[in-house]
Amino acid sequence: MITSTLRLINKLFLRPYRPKEPPSKTVAIVVPLSSRPELTPDEKISLRHLQHYLGDYDKYLIVPRGSSIEIEGCKRMPFSRKYFGSPAAHVRLLFDPRFYRKFADYRYIFFYHLDAVAFSDQTLEWCDKDYDYIGAPWFHCEDSPWVEEPRVGNGGFALLKTESALEVLHNRYLEKPGTYWLDLFARNGRRLRPVIWLLQKLKPLFPQAKWINSPLHELWAFDNCDSSGRHIDAFWADNAVNYLPEFKVAPFEEGLRFAFEVEPRKCLEMNGGKMPFGCHAWGRYDREFWEPYLLKADTLEGGTERNTATERVPHNTT
Repeated sequence: MITSTLRLINKLFLRPYRPKEPPSKTVAIVVPLSSRPELTPDEKISLRHLQHYLGDYDKYLIVPRGSSIEIEGCKRMPFSRKYFGSPAAHVRLLFDPRFYRKFADYRYIFFYHLDAVAFSDQTLEWCDKDYDYIGAPWFHCEDSPWVEEPRVGNGGFALLKTESALEVLHNRYLEKPGTYWLDLFARNGRRLRPVIWLLQKLKPLFPQAKWINSPLHELWAFDNCDSSGRHIDAFWADNAVNYLPEFKVAPFEEGLRFAFEVEPRKCLEMNGGKMPFGCHAWGRYDREFWEPYLLKADTLEGGTERNTATERVPHNTT
């Protein structure tokens, strides 16, 4: 009864996704930043690769409102500070269809986190392959013992087809109507603290009540995405097909050609000794392997680092 009622309510507010018009551009590179006031040395290395190899594409900085960081050649796109500061906060943003609508004029979103590096420009080549999702692959190894089957992959260096993402998220809300309200609840947990407090007090009295347990579980799942598996990249890799059967995830072998993440030496061996387009988490997994491939500031044009991050100094208003 509750599900039927929610489905009816959702249909009043939500419609199956239909693009207003075909996208006019191919790809937007999206660079999420943290809530820190400046970039770390390793983030500057990742940025150096972005600007050197992918400098000609439209690039967007996803920043918390009030952030003073600017990067030459990148457009700032501010969001509420509640979406920054932790992986859980970032996951909440990326489960929100409104985020993807901002890039509806692009066929693809290229997620480039600042713990990733590109080694060349193969962007359009990978867009032409027409996958709905591809990222650095996972496989069972010492770095990722939790992986049962090798597959694509991490979202820190990844291509996602914008229209498909929106269709998946809209279908999810229509097919599982409770997720719309639970996502809304999780995204606004701070504002709803009195409600959360009340639910926690009622839980011992009604231990089996779904209207109590479901919101509290969703809040826990988003806040503890490592334990719950509520990661957006795992959603695209494993679950999106449940809401859009034709959603096409790249196979593992293609993922290796696209990017490495865990155990890069093993990845290189599995990829026939060939380097990928890029990599993710280079500073976390076998940094020594990646060091020879990293651009140094003095290797760039004019012997200096180009297009580095700067902190905007506010005007004196006194």
